[in-house]
Order: sequence, then structure tokens, then C-alpha cells
Amino acid sequence: MDPKIETLFRVLEYKPWQSQRIGHESQARFKALFAGARYGKSLWAAREVLKELFLGAKEDVYRVWLVGPKYEQPSKEFRYIYRDMLRFGYSPKKKLNVDYSTPGPQYLLYEWQSSTTGKPIFVEISTKSEENSDGLLGEEIDLLVLSEGSRIKEVTYDTYLRARLGTRIGKVIVPTTPRGYNWLYRRFYLPSTKRQPGYWATITSVLENDLFSRDEYEQAKQEIPPEIFDEQYDGKFVAYTGLIYKRFNYQEHVIEPFELPRDPRWAHYMSVDPHPQTPCAVLWVAQDPHGTLIAYDELFVPDKTIPEVVELIAMKEKDRPEINKRLIDPNAKMIDKLRGQITSVQQQFRSEGLYCLEANNKFESAYYLISKFLTPQPVYGNDKLIRPQLFVFNTCEETIHEFMTCDWGNEKDNHMLDNYKYIVNDIAPPQKLTEQEKAELEEQEEMALAGRDSRTGY
Repeated sequence: MDPKIETLFRVLEYKPWQSQRIGHESQARFKALFAGARYGKSLWAAREVLKELFLGAKEDVYRVWLVGPKYEQPSKEFRYIYRDMLRFGYSPKKKLNVDYSTPGPQYLLYEWQSSTTGKPIFVEISTKSEENSDGLLGEEIDLLVLSEGSRIKEVTYDTYLRARLGTRIGKVIVPTTPRGYNWLYRRFYLPSTKRQPGYWATITSVLENDLFSRDEYEQAKQEIPPEIFDEQYDGKFVAYTGLIYKRFNYQEHVIEPFELPRDPRWAHYMSVDPHPQTPCAVLWVAQDPHGTLIAYDELFVPDKTIPEVVELIAMKEKDRPEINKRLIDPNAKMIDKLRGQITSVQQQFRSEGLYCLEANNKFESAYYLISKFLTPQPVYGNDKLIRPQLFVFNTCEETIHEFMTCDWGNEKDNHMLDNYKYIVNDIAPPQKLTEQEKAELEEQEEMALAGRDSRTGY
């Protein structure tokens, strides 16, 4: 590695893992680090940007774009770069939203010195979102970082980004966890395996990170479906085919409606997945004291205004247990000025008296939990009472339809599953029972089981 960069990394007390170091040492124009979650991909990419600034910045304006599916992803690399530059005594001449206090673009402008001519130049560092495609139009760029690039569409790369690299022979850095054998596999990984000039890529496990718990790794390996584990922990490419939730089946998870108990130990959730061009999806889920989830109602209506949706929600909830928490798609906080919005969808719901918290839309965590809940298992340790922990009333037709039809090739028509994802990511863990309470519940269950649905216990 260049001695100048060795010194730079030493000052930052940065000791790259083996794959990180090999990537830094590579002279390739197109680089991709495929690694498990929590490996250190964002840090690697940020330090790669610094390396390029110190070695390669030479244009009058050296332009760096950090692009992600949403602004949230590139904010990680941006934060590392900003803090590192401060450590070296570089304060930006201009800056925007450096603390990411609100979701949106971030920007830095530095006075710099060309690495070749020694003349003063400017360095621009901007975050971009695939959702805001107009923001991907502009001047040529010198360095492109595709933050969690596996989540970015190939058409976005081809239409908006690749051509911006041409004039200056710009470089591309891809720090990402794989997502199936998608376009990055074809466009970045395969050329590297064939030793095509200009390409470097590697696959590495999160275990290369010395700070990651080995015990956590082994525990997750026992809990998570193998293909998901291989991808999310070992950074491997895996083939996703068929249904997303293969463990769901009508006979086992769809049940007749029953009156929900007005019991303070039960938690009730409502989630909204609003869309301007598709029906607004609303889902109600109850969680019993033992952690079992029951989807008991839904709303899936097209061509309704927000006040009309709120009115329908109020009608659904009349004479039902009080809702403990309301959630909404986190994208609802965005203001779409291109469509003429002056307030966000979330704010519009609030103005109608429906206060919803921003949901956590992480897919992987919800996928693990939902798959686990769909799997029959002993209830509070009693091997005689084996059942799933997720049920759906047979009146929730759209939810059932999505569970039974949404596959890895079509992840768009899954609005109720999105709502389930928001709720599962938010649920509280089941209450812990004392041994006496556990024994009492087991006795009650055994006594009452003959008069109940043998699958659900209700």
C-alpha cells in the first residue's frame, strides 16, 4: 500500500481486516466488497474514499457521490468521511445536514490541493437517493459509492449513474451484503473472478471482523434459514426462488375469527402502508401474553382520500380493544414535491387525528421473526402443546393472499406483509413467567384444550 495511505490509516488508528486491506491495495476501477451485515463495509468504503482523495483528486472540482436506495444508507459512509476529515483538520467550506437530523441529502464542500499539480481545487461530497431520481441528474463524477448496492436497481445504475463516470474515467466502490444472484453478481463479481482488467471483488464472512461475537454467529446459524444466514452473515450469493414465506399454509395458520379478550396483557397494533397509486393497506394485529401474533382485521381500499381512510379505520375499531401502538411506512414522512405535496402523508394522517409512529422497515429482522413464528413449536415449554405463534383470521383475505403468493421475484404486491413487517419489528418480547405461573398456565391449557381449536388454543 502507498506509504502515504499507510500513514493516513495509522493516524486514524484504522487496522483493516484482511479483505478490507486487499481491497484498499487494489488498483481496480470497479471494486465490490460483498460481506455479511456488521462486517465493516461502510467504514471500508469511507476509508477508500479518503484514500482516493489523498491520492487521486486532481480536477478543478473533484466530485464524490454516495448513492443508496434511500438517503439513510449513504449517510453512514458520509458520517465516517466527515468525522475523519475533521480529525485531519479539514473543515468544510459548506455543509448540509451533516448530523442527518432530517432524512434527506447531505453535502460537504472542501478546499483541497490537487495531488498531481498542487493547485487548489474543490472537493464535493454528496449523498443521493435512488428514490429521488431527479437528484441523480447532473455533472460528471469522479468517485461513485453504491451504498448497499444490492438494493439499488440495475436500471438506475445504467440510466443515471454509469454515464456520469465516462468523462473523468470515474471509479466505483460497492460496499454491500448480497441480495440473491442479482445484477451486481453479473456486473462486478463475475468479471473479478475472470480476472477482467479493472475489476476487484471479494466475498467475506462477518467472522473476519474480530469484534463480532462468535457465540452470536453460532446462535444465529441455528435459528435462521440457511440461505438467509449464508447471505446475511457470510456474505454469500444465494438463490431465492419460490414463495417468500414457504412455511405459511392455510390449514395451519388461517383460523376462524373469535372475540379478542379485553385483557390488558394483550397488545394491539395497527399499521398503515399508504400508496398514492395502489390501495391503502391497513392491518390490525394482536399479541397475546405468550407472544403469539394474530392478524384479526385488515383494510385494503383503492381510491380513498386520507380523511376517508381515517373514517374507515374508526369504523373498524369501534367496540374493539384499544390500540396500543399505531405504525406507518417510514416513507410516509417524506414530502414529494414532484407530486405537489406540501405536507407529508404522515402529517396528513395526524391532521385527521390518527397519530402513527414511523415504523422500522428492515426486512431481514422481520423475515427471521415471521419465519420463526410460522414454525410450530412448544408453547411455554410444554411439548404437548405445539403450535405456531402466528395466525390470521380467515376474514383477512388480502393478508392471506399475500402470504400465499408473494415470491422473491415479485416483492412489490406485498402491502399487508409490509404492515406485518412493521409490527413484528416493533413487538415486545413475551412476558417472562415464573415457574408457578408457567405450571398454572399449562394446567389451564390442558383442561381447556378439548373445547378449543387444537391448533391455536383459542
